[in-house]
Amino acid sequence: MGVLSYAGGLGLISLTVYIMVIGRDLMVPFMISIVIWYLINILSDYYHKIPIGKWHIPKAVSYIASLLTIILILNFLIGMISSNIVEVREAAPVYQENFIKLTAKVFALVGIKEEPNFAQLIHQVNLTPFITNLAGTLASLAGSASLILIYVLFLMLEQKYFNVKLSRLLEGSQHRETVFNILEHISRDVKTYIGVKTFVSALTGGACYIVLVTVGVNNASFWAFFIFLLNFIPTVGSMLAVLFPALLSLVQFDTFTPFLIVISSLVGIQLIIGNILEPKLMGSSLNLSPLVVMLSLAVWGSIWGIAGMFLSVPFTVILMIIFSQFPKTKPIAILLSQDGNIRPRDSVMVKD
Repeated sequence: MGVLSYAGGLGLISLTVYIMVIGRDLMVPFMISIVIWYLINILSDYYHKIPIGKWHIPKAVSYIASLLTIILILNFLIGMISSNIVEVREAAPVYQENFIKLTAKVFALVGIKEEPNFAQLIHQVNLTPFITNLAGTLASLAGSASLILIYVLFLMLEQKYFNVKLSRLLEGSQHRETVFNILEHISRDVKTYIGVKTFVSALTGGACYIVLVTVGVNNASFWAFFIFLLNFIPTVGSMLAVLFPALLSLVQFDTFTPFLIVISSLVGIQLIIGNILEPKLMGSSLNLSPLVVMLSLAVWGSIWGIAGMFLSVPFTVILMIIFSQFPKTKPIAILLSQDGNIRPRDSVMVKD
């Protein structure tokens, strides 16, 4: 019976992964809509807690304010990205000329007499897979914008009935308390992650924007948003967030000084905020092993591409919380955790 049980579990996991791969175009927009819905609720909670004299903003007003905030931010970002794409296209010939001048200086310094041309250098750098994946993801999301909006609207309309439906569904069940404990824990930890990560990423993007504007890097607002966005991808995102603006400063100017200033400043900002401020704000709420974070990044990235990388940490947190509730899967939750300690609120488990 044990072998059959494990075989059945393995088959269920394989079927789930297969459905996630073939249903990617449908499921990714839905997951993104859930993230946006979470952000709306997080902002609503923050607005509701703002004291105005002896009273607070009513929940209905704070919810509408958070929705309008998200709409305004998305509208601003769409306009900013569109204008920056045009500017980059117009400046491309200047970037190419400066790049050729810099390579000539480098080859002269190292004593290379015969310089390879620009085309040969470009062929040596293969960013095609990443760029193709990123462009495909952005194009897919742009095409699914209306579908994402519909999902968000329906989630907003349905959210007040979620607990009522679940309570009726589990009426009389001995697992009712455990199910609500799991869902409440998931909601709390995911909200913490999204809220803190959004704040930290916005702070990082703002600090990097000041550096880029001071140095005079073109399209500073676009690169600040790019840094903000990539910070949601663990480890790899922070590295790419530093690399791309630094490379732009390298081809925009005909000297190395701006490049050195940009890369050293951006690395410093990432280290200070990512290694000092973020852990203090996040605390031990996630308790995920860094190795597990990297593995989940690879796994979810292979299933859902760039979108999977953004969602890898929330998904892994959800899995760890669920696994911690069952005796047979609790060892998996311990392996996923950073220190092996499953917190007391995780200890209410479903008995076999």
